[in-house]
Amino acid sequence: MASGVSVESAAVQGGIGCCRTSMHELEAASNSLKRSYQQAGSGGWKDQKYAALGGIVEECCSALTKPIGELQECMGKLQDLLAAIQDYESTNL
Repeated sequence: MASGVSVESAAVQGGIGCCRTSMHELEAASNSLKRSYQQAGSGGWKDQKYAALGGIVEECCSALTKPIGELQECMGKLQDLLAAIQDYESTNL
């Protein structure tokens, strides 16, 4: 075990908040991109270039949402760490 290591629960809570915010922003960006593409199509643009753009939009949305799973995993580990820190902080020696 490393000596001199200090972790505050507030810092871990901040990390959890960053994960939560990042997941929300990535999902919102993906949804906004899809919505903009659909609006362009509903305006009458339905040619070959629109279809090609659809493939690009799908790739972008996939790239935007891919990190969400990793962030969820990270957030779970941070929540476990936070629980351990809070248990330690509540221990009276």
